[in-house]
Amino acid sequence: MSVSSSSRGRDLGDTGADRQNTLVLIMFFAAGIVFLDRFGITFLFPQIGGDLHLNHSQLGSLVSVTAVAWAISSLIFSVLSDRFGGRTKWMIVGSLVLFSSAVGLIGLAPNYGTMLLLRAVIGFCEGPALPLIQGAVARASSPGRRGRNMGVVIAGTLLIGSALAPGIMIGLASALGWRLAFPLVAIPGIVVAVLVAVLMREDGSSGADAPRVKARDFRLVLANRNVPLALVGTTVCIGANIGFGTFAPTYLSEEGISRGTATLVLTVYGCIIALGSVITPAVSDRVGRKPALFAAAVCSGLVPVFFVLFAHSVPLLLASLLVGLMAGGSLTLVTYVIPGESVPRELMATAFALQIAVGETIGGALGPQLGGAIADATGSLSNALLLYGAAPVLLAVVALLIRETAPRLGEKAPAPAAHEASGEAALS
Repeated sequence: MSVSSSSRGRDLGDTGADRQNTLVLIMFFAAGIVFLDRFGITFLFPQIGGDLHLNHSQLGSLVSVTAVAWAISSLIFSVLSDRFGGRTKWMIVGSLVLFSSAVGLIGLAPNYGTMLLLRAVIGFCEGPALPLIQGAVARASSPGRRGRNMGVVIAGTLLIGSALAPGIMIGLASALGWRLAFPLVAIPGIVVAVLVAVLMREDGSSGADAPRVKARDFRLVLANRNVPLALVGTTVCIGANIGFGTFAPTYLSEEGISRGTATLVLTVYGCIIALGSVITPAVSDRVGRKPALFAAAVCSGLVPVFFVLFAHSVPLLLASLLVGLMAGGSLTLVTYVIPGESVPRELMATAFALQIAVGETIGGALGPQLGGAIADATGSLSNALLLYGAAPVLLAVVALLIRETAPRLGEKAPAPAAHEASGEAALS
């Protein structure tokens, strides 16, 4: 199949800056709610673990099962979205409503088995959201703003799901108990679903000329070497990020850090990472994806190490966490920007979902499990954090091996082979 330049001109890629900004703002909040509902539970692990008598491995599995279910559903629904022309609005709305409802039921879980089942349901319902959100934003963005816009979406996941989450979850649990916290944090997801339904304009083409992806076209997702390389980087990035996020609150608690101080550290860290998720991709729009990803990988490895070294010196810890201004962009670049620019635009959602499916299944599942097992075997969570500090070495290797995809540097990069069409190209 082929998609002409005129048909591409009718899609969101050629809309004005105002429309781009509106869509990005909506998706900033939508993505943030996704991650608040997914990872907010980790900030209550000390209370939940104590009440339900769970060990570190069981707590880790509550994160891992969500990752596996997330991976499966993200690939299924993203492939369907691309197959039928990228129409995503109501899939995003449905995802937000369903997983928010499941989150509200967590507070009723009487035991580990029930909570594990609910966490799997949450993962399956959340899975399609982020690939479809990023696909909509990527198609709506002009090439020179794509990295920044996609970084803003990830900033939402970090600002709301990491920076604000400790205060929200711990504050609600302290005031009302952890069981009542979950129904309350489910409400914003429903509100954002309504906003998406009312304000988002459908991003697919319509009519006889609407692009339809054929089954054989999906081979192009893996035709460019950047995609399998990014799969390795995404797996490492997701595994280390989820693992670190799972155990960092518990680590600070076990080190005797007060709840107030721990909340401050985690909130500041989340804000820094959120800001970095915008800064690093924006820098990569100008200097290139390769150098930006390499710097982000190095800084990602330093964050867990600094937590271990400076846990008992809050000023030093907060100062050292400034490396997060670069670390925060690693996930955006390796999971979304680079794969999205390495495949035809009609296959972007599938490319993103493939990254998530592999990264979540392997990295997202094994990261918390390995960290929990190491902590239980050695009697110290610091060893788990050091594992997450070593993992990004592989991400740095990936950064050295990928082909440059930044549109502004296209004339400096080697010309891609015919089967390596970039995200600026159409299917052929």
